[in-house]
Amino acid sequence: MSVGFSTLVAVIGAVFFGWMLIRSPMGSRWLDFPVYWEAGRKAIQGLTVYDVQGHFQYKYSPFIALLFGKAFSSVSFQTASWVYQKATLFAWVGIFIGLSRGSALKFLLLLLYFGNALKLDLALGQMNAWVLILLLALFTEIDEPKLSPAHCSFSMRFRKDILFGLLFSFAVQLKLFALVLIPLLLLRREYRKIAFGLLSLPLLSIGGYALSHGFQASLAENSRWLSSLSSSTDVLLLSPQNVGLLGTASKIFGLLAGKAVWGIIGIGFLFALYRGRSRSNEWFRNRLLFAIAFFNPLVWSYWILFTMPLFVEKISRLQLPRPKFYRIAFVFTALFVFAAFVSQHATWAWQGGLFAALAILGVFDPAPLTPADHEVFSRSP
Repeated sequence: MSVGFSTLVAVIGAVFFGWMLIRSPMGSRWLDFPVYWEAGRKAIQGLTVYDVQGHFQYKYSPFIALLFGKAFSSVSFQTASWVYQKATLFAWVGIFIGLSRGSALKFLLLLLYFGNALKLDLALGQMNAWVLILLLALFTEIDEPKLSPAHCSFSMRFRKDILFGLLFSFAVQLKLFALVLIPLLLLRREYRKIAFGLLSLPLLSIGGYALSHGFQASLAENSRWLSSLSSSTDVLLLSPQNVGLLGTASKIFGLLAGKAVWGIIGIGFLFALYRGRSRSNEWFRNRLLFAIAFFNPLVWSYWILFTMPLFVEKISRLQLPRPKFYRIAFVFTALFVFAAFVSQHATWAWQGGLFAALAILGVFDPAPLTPADHEVFSRSP
């Protein structure tokens, strides 16, 4: 790309992110951060954080609530809101730049397709940026080649696996869908990383909370956390705003049949991952992050942000073949995905549009067609 185009994209990005930087977070959609804030205030006082039911109940680890409370205990709600949202904005800027890998075109396409979802994520005060950063870092750690004993002692590898386990556990406590790491860890036989991650869950969630409020109180609060997970999912599953596979299938076919469809397609997805076990860890990373927005029981529209790595991979490999009807179909498909991704608040997007766009992104293969495929296309009118 030319220097002029890169400069233009840089200006567009600066205006877009600069506008969000100067906006006040205290808008009508500032709904999720107050949940974290209130949970944090309760946690540092030793009160339960799971006494609110419905969509706005706190759904994460009590240890995370305690950390949240301690981090913002000395500032007002307004100050905490500003600090949190702007820090999250800078985290997203880093993610967009990192995924673009120096390509102005990729950066522009990410802004066009995911800018609206990013605005909603920031307007709500979500923590998805921090979870995505953790997951990207953990996937990178798995991707590192095994160091030979001559260059890395057993104790050093042991310490690296412990650190991985602690970060993995922390990510799971932020969002349970961080468990998407497990299929790749199993395929790569990283059993020690899995073990340290699972052991770190009670160590951090129970032990970390117990340091402030005692062991018995920590056990009781963690028990409430586990109970809240199952109770909240079924209530919210049929929400009009739940746009994932399970939510969409359940609204079309009913809850029982929807779960069956979800299970069958999920098994097929895992089988596809197993068949591709020889592929790169980046290939797995992109598809497992995509699975968060497709297979999670509860998927809100802005979760399409987790599909950005797969989106970048596919546009990087995109080479349109010659057959005219294929190119026309691709253009219409790309426009449909764009329309769905930017229609965060449209009823049609909630009622299947976003799900269809996610399915297209997951299934579409941009690799060049084989000569045999071109021959088939050439016979078409």
